[in-house]
Amino acid sequence: MRLLGSILAFLGAVLSLTACGGPDKTAHFIAGAMVAEYVRYEGGSFAQACGASLAFGVMKEVADSQFGGVVDGGDVWATGAGCAITWRF
Repeated sequence: MRLLGSILAFLGAVLSLTACGGPDKTAHFIAGAMVAEYVRYEGGSFAQACGASLAFGVMKEVADSQFGGVVDGGDVWATGAGCAITWRF
């Protein structure tokens, strides 16, 4: 049942990001989810997983600012929001 809840939460978040932010925000969300899940897999807490996702989003935007990419604060929050699927129901 927990797996089903996690899958439904993930799909709902991806669909809502696709509707309001397009494929870029969805990609950021999925990247944040991957980072968070890796941290949880390695034994990190939920807070550490969310912190890592948010830090990853910030680092990506800093890299964009240094190398000519487009900086978007929404991308940081979409990446950080990816940690939501690591929550255990």
